Amino acid sequence: MPDASAGSLDVKRVVTLAGATVLIATQTIAAAVAGGWAIAGFFGLGEIGAYALEAAGLAVGVWIVVKFVRAALKQEPLRTQR
Repeated sequence: MPDASAGSLDVKRVVTLAGATVLIATQTIAAAVAGGWAIAGFFGLGEIGAYALEAAGLAVGVWIVVKFVRAALKQEPLRTQR
């Protein structure tokens, strides 16, 4: 059961955070994966090397997005105070 003292969910904040997260996630992850592909092509690492660097870029991109969401939730909570 939700805590009554926590306040009500602010839909405007939820929509704003969701929109910002989608924007940041698509740009960050796409840039990280594309960077892995470009580096592998530059150094001639082949298909397996490209997949490995793309996977590493994906992991870094996801980590950055998680850090963004955590910081955003700490700065701007989704519930309003009563």
